[in-house]
Amino acid sequence: MKEIKEIINGFFEPPIREYLSKIPAGKLLRSRLICAIAKDSVDRYLLSAIIETIHLASLLHDDVVDNAKIRRGVPSIGASEGAKTAIMVGDIFYSTAFSRLVVLGEEIAKIVSLAVAKLSRGEMLDVELSKSFNESKEKYENMIYLKTSALIEASCEAAAILARKDRERFRKFGALLGVAFQIIDDVLDITQDEATLGKPALNDLSEGKATLPLIYFYQKAEKSDREKLLALFGKPIEKTDADWLKEALESSGAIDSSLGYAKGLLGEAKALVFDDSELSAIAEALVSRIK
Repeated sequence: MKEIKEIINGFFEPPIREYLSKIPAGKLLRSRLICAIAKDSVDRYLLSAIIETIHLASLLHDDVVDNAKIRRGVPSIGASEGAKTAIMVGDIFYSTAFSRLVVLGEEIAKIVSLAVAKLSRGEMLDVELSKSFNESKEKYENMIYLKTSALIEASCEAAAILARKDRERFRKFGALLGVAFQIIDDVLDITQDEATLGKPALNDLSEGKATLPLIYFYQKAEKSDREKLLALFGKPIEKTDADWLKEALESSGAIDSSLGYAKGLLGEAKALVFDDSELSAIAEALVSRIK
């Protein structure tokens, strides 16, 4: 994805470009999807660069909202440069991406812009749900659709428009893939260590986020275990409590149930692109992260 990184660097003057160097490269999932769907379009790299810049902007703002100190294994911009700088750099990333987006036409610009509005609504909903333990799977799934899946959905639909393919089929593929992606990330937050995650393990619970494994566990748990879980909600977690929670989530089946649900969504997504081995492989790679 060298071409995409070069385009992103070209968007910015050197003072702002320095901040890009402080954010380690992520999975580039959205770009991989765009390039696979629109592999013959000359605009695939530009669309990918725009989407990745928007994604980076959302991460900068997200880290400020969550007061996150670590992003991808290094200090977040908010932690190293201050929250005000992170917000302003995020605003520059957003506005720069939107200024390039218009080149791709009104239809794609509208799809991506609406996705960013959904993303912001998802962030607001995430904050609202963190005020108390959310035991509703439906509210959780709606929130992760808005906060994570909507931009993946828009990436796939916009790429389909570039490629003159069935936009609705690829939109649905992206929406399903995005929700599954976030559920698997939420499982990894519980099952993996800090070195693997690039951020503290069990970070979601300590930040006051009730993810799907926690919701499943809460719904099945005895009263005493529910009370113990609620006592940990939104607080730093000591090792003994972390060990108890991981064991409880695994033994209760909450982890397996969450992964089963995510795999089911991935299966639906793959069925939509059964004739495309590259997209199927990208979807399958999300499952391989949990092995």
